[in-house]
Formats: sequence, C-alpha cells, structure tokens
Amino acid sequence: MNQQKSYIVFQCYGNESVFLECTFALLSLSRLYKPEELSNTEVWIYTDNPGWFKGFKGCNLPLHYQVIDKEKIKQWRGAIDFVHRVKIELLLHFTKDKAGSVLYCDTDIIFTHRLDKVCQGVGAGNLYMHMMEGKVSDKGNPLLTKLCKYLQGAGLPAINGKHLYDFNMWNAGVLGFHTNYRQLLEDALKFTDENFPKFPKHIIEQFAFSVHFQSAGEVKAALPYIIHYWNFKEVRGVFASFLQHFKDADWDTLVRHSSMLQMYDLLLEKTRFLYNRSLTDKLLGKQWQPADRDWDSFME
Repeated sequence: MNQQKSYIVFQCYGNESVFLECTFALLSLSRLYKPEELSNTEVWIYTDNPGWFKGFKGCNLPLHYQVIDKEKIKQWRGAIDFVHRVKIELLLHFTKDKAGSVLYCDTDIIFTHRLDKVCQGVGAGNLYMHMMEGKVSDKGNPLLTKLCKYLQGAGLPAINGKHLYDFNMWNAGVLGFHTNYRQLLEDALKFTDENFPKFPKHIIEQFAFSVHFQSAGEVKAALPYIIHYWNFKEVRGVFASFLQHFKDADWDTLVRHSSMLQMYDLLLEKTRFLYNRSLTDKLLGKQWQPADRDWDSFME
C-alpha cells in the first residue's frame, strides 16, 4: 500500500455471524490487492477463534491474531459493562508497541476501492472515520436530539472553544489514525467512562471518537473506499449460503467467486421490496429477506 508500515485491525469474537462478516471483509481486500502489494501491511484480528480463519485453504493475506477470551472481553467492557468500550481498549492494547498507520474496521464492512490514499493520508497525519452523520445540535434524528439535550445539561467543558453539541457525529465503524495519535484513544476512553453511566446509549463511544478526532484536526470520510453496512444484517444469510456452497474451495477460488455477491445489488433488492410492500405488509411489519442463491447458476 505504501512504504510506511500499515495495519488493518478487526475485532471478531462471539457469534458466528460476526465471523461471516469478517470473512467477506477479508475476501473483499483480497479482490483489491495481490499478496506482494501487502508486503508492508499486517492484518490483525482480535478473536476468540483464530482457527476459523486458519481453516481457509491457501489464504495469502498477511493475517496475525491476538487471542482474546471471555475474561479479557469482560475486563475491556470495564466497570460500565459497555460492549463498545472493548474497541477502545483493543486499540490501546494494539498501539502500545506498534508504530505506523492504523485502519480499524468493524467486521460489517466491505472494501470497495484500494486503500492506498487512505493509508498515505493516515501516514501524513490525517484522521479518518467512516462517514459524517450530522451536527449534534442540528438534531437530525431522535437519538442525536437526546444526546444534544444531555450535552447541553451536563456542563461539560468546551474543546478548542467549541461546545460539544456543536461537534459533528461521525460513524466509528472505521477509524484511521497514526499511532502518534494514541493519546486520542486515551481521551475517548476517559470520555466514554465518564459519560456512558449518565447517558447509557451506544452512540457515546462513537461520539467520544468524533469529538477527540475533530479536536485534533479535520476528519476525512472513509466511505468512498469502504461500505459499513451496520443496518443491513440480513446479508449474513447470503454469506453463510456462499461459504456453505463453496466449503471445499481454496481461498483464491472464494475470492474469485465472491465477486458474485455485490452489496449494492442486495441493498437495491431490499429497497425495492420495502418500496413495493402492500399496505397490509407494511402494517404487519413484513421485512425483506434475501432470496436463496443458486450459486452454480450465478457462475454460469
């Protein structure tokens, strides 16, 4: 990707569906890069089951594993018992003895374009998050409205002369930063620990990253390079069907055939279904489910 050491980091533990997501994230990376192009890159997976990934035949990605167990996960959830606190602790653990560009990704992502410009930007000191979701004080959705009300009443100090409720909320499914910015992780952890007990919503963690990344400089969007499908979990069934059908295939074959699974096409299927639902289906809350795939027909 670039001459400086680059790291791509995932957390993948617990339910098998998370492993399905991570597998397709890795397949999408392999579609974009030849093995020799990743000579300065390491992919690290914090996982309770490295055997899942080691089971893929001939996987030529530069995979490394940090094994975590239930005790470690419980410790990283902290006294506030917050699942998204694990991400911050994981990154603090990872960066304590590393130097270079870090691209953290949730498992529910797909790499759509080569990451060279992102990694070069991170190496130059730029900060990335997935996409901007709106200014908190604009109250663009009910949850941001609640967050804004909390921040206005919490008496928290301004940062760089700016009230916290005037910061933008960014999606934290992707985080790009150089290890020189490790202090921002400490700041995000402190903010989360202090505010989650008073405002116990999942967005506290991503707002902690949003505030402290923006306090250090301009945040750039990773969206042109990465899809984060956090609200499209139905696709896990398609992943499971694909891997079951090709269970005897080697990694190169999986990479080649995985191009049959296009996220935008699946999103379009869901959008059309929701748009064309009858009034009865809407009242009953009928939801889209992906149709069974005939993978042999797709290959033809």
